[in-house]
Amino acid sequence: MRIGLLGYGWIARAHAHALRTLDHIAPLPRRIELAAVAGRDAGRAAAFAAELGFSRATTRWAEVAEADDVDVVAVATPVEAHAAAVAAAVRAGKPTLCEKPLGVDAAEAGELAELAAEAGVTTAVGFNYRYVPAVMLAKELVDSGRLGLLRHFRGLYLQDFKAASTQSRTTHGGASAVLDYIHLADMLLFLAGEPEALQAQTTRFVSETNDQFAAVLELRDGATATLEASRVALGWKARERIEVNGSDGSLWWDLEDPNRLHVYLADDERERLGGFRDVLVTDPSHPFLDQWWPPGHVLGWEHALVHQWRDFLTAALDGRPVPARQASFEDGRRAAVVADAIAASASEGRRLELDFVARRARPRLEETASLR
Repeated sequence: MRIGLLGYGWIARAHAHALRTLDHIAPLPRRIELAAVAGRDAGRAAAFAAELGFSRATTRWAEVAEADDVDVVAVATPVEAHAAAVAAAVRAGKPTLCEKPLGVDAAEAGELAELAAEAGVTTAVGFNYRYVPAVMLAKELVDSGRLGLLRHFRGLYLQDFKAASTQSRTTHGGASAVLDYIHLADMLLFLAGEPEALQAQTTRFVSETNDQFAAVLELRDGATATLEASRVALGWKARERIEVNGSDGSLWWDLEDPNRLHVYLADDERERLGGFRDVLVTDPSHPFLDQWWPPGHVLGWEHALVHQWRDFLTAALDGRPVPARQASFEDGRRAAVVADAIAASASEGRRLELDFVARRARPRLEETASLR
């Protein structure tokens, strides 16, 4: 499986690391070859290729996205460059994994989803937190009905990487906090379902666009959700916490302690054993752990990308869509619907109802010949 990578930033490095690891942990029927990498700066691209083991480097992304010696394309560029690169790879018939967010807005993401569906190629969005074993176990518990009827969902993500920055980035340069933290929208959709309406607020502190947001969302049957994120919350580096409350139980997970899932079941309290269970998710029966180490030997953030790539490449080898647990391009569009609504509600200062029905978008993606 010859992989072409677009981008050479830190997330591109994480993808390359995951692909290299995959060949040594439960390898696929076909071995992985890092064929080519593309980036804006020739020197940086060449250095990245030499360090990570790519066969060649180029500054022309079309030479990777459409190359005969590339079977699968990974797009890890800034978000404003996603659409053209993804469109070129999909039109070339190549399975394509695009980092989140899929597009700059729901319209762009929707057009990419339509294009992928028409092409019939395997595609996915890099919402890698789905592939943390504790998060996948949480998904299994929610879907099993063990927590009962959903009542609350809470998503929090705090960082401080922009707190001391004096540099401004453009709205569609990955700088909007709403786009930076679109992971929260995906976690909401993955664990709790589609919201029906929301009210949101954003604030600009150091950027040209918003640096934080807070949203209250209305879910089905009277359930509620809250999403909050900031990149100027001093002291926090990756404070992501997800919580689900149901009629029969609750659970929560924190990225800073990624191997633990905290689970409360009402039946335990009836038996005088109430309180949150502290579940160390490292047993072979836990999601993905049969591929790794003996129980108790914990995994890290980067291993989620290994699990993500294994599902994606398995689907690509079989010529089928990714499994339901993986984020498809349609899932990327639905997350963008939530992100757009948060931004619009904050701008307009009012409650907005959400509409997830896909409508054919007005074409905005050009054929790529003029973009090379």
